[in-house]
Amino acid sequence: MSGSGRKDLRLRPELFHLFGYPVPPYGFMLALSFLLGIGLAALRARRDGLNPHAVLDAGLLIILGVGLGSRLYYALLHLEEFDGNLLKAFDPFREGGVGSGLVMYGGLVGGILAGFLYFRVKKLSFPRYADAIAPSIALGVCLTRIGCFLHGCCYGKAWEGPLAVSFPASSPAGRFQEGIQAAGLHPSQLYESVGGLLLFALVMTGGRAWRRWEGLQFYGVITLYAVLRFLVELTRHFEPGERLGPLTHNQVVCVVLFAIFGGLALRTLSARPRTALERAS
Repeated sequence: MSGSGRKDLRLRPELFHLFGYPVPPYGFMLALSFLLGIGLAALRARRDGLNPHAVLDAGLLIILGVGLGSRLYYALLHLEEFDGNLLKAFDPFREGGVGSGLVMYGGLVGGILAGFLYFRVKKLSFPRYADAIAPSIALGVCLTRIGCFLHGCCYGKAWEGPLAVSFPASSPAGRFQEGIQAAGLHPSQLYESVGGLLLFALVMTGGRAWRRWEGLQFYGVITLYAVLRFLVELTRHFEPGERLGPLTHNQVVCVVLFAIFGGLALRTLSARPRTALERAS
């Protein structure tokens, strides 16, 4: 730690090698979040008398929805990189490939849509299964943002406060920091990671009371995450083209999701709560 209280990081472009291939920190944390999240959701589904195999099957479609949604969101914000042609964003032979350039909020929306379509086609109760999946969303936020921090992406604004961090010049955050000659940056990734962990703890410990209303756990997680993300965005760096007036694109999405899922949560709470017998059926 330097005399100003700033933490200097020593990041690595890969965590380890698997069969001779480097495993980057973000990719590892993303895979870990899917593995743990789907497993946890399946266990919760079994506890609630639901079909855990349906969660496992839906999980595969949700992974696809997250990947496509996060890439599409990125492409929409950076059309100039693809000559205005969105299809080029999904060309695996293009420089950078499909795996480069992902936006977490696009993945969240894509995953929600994929899960909704799966349970609707299978004629299964979306609110009940979504409740089983709800804590996994918060856990995914916590883990993937650690991956962002280790990679040095999604970085914060210049800051010299007690929690400011200094990234190595080889990382995206480090290059930005060096370019503006900043002493340190907000650890915005860790703000969101800690927020995701607190949200995970809230739904896991308070979920017993929430279970009286179908869908409330899921609606509550998305609503509270929208608030968390809106606040974290205040500490992050964005280029002028990534803003819509005073708000970032992501904050606009936060407002929309808060209105939709907050409204669903209030409507759900206004309904008659289920009895213990109804919850067991």
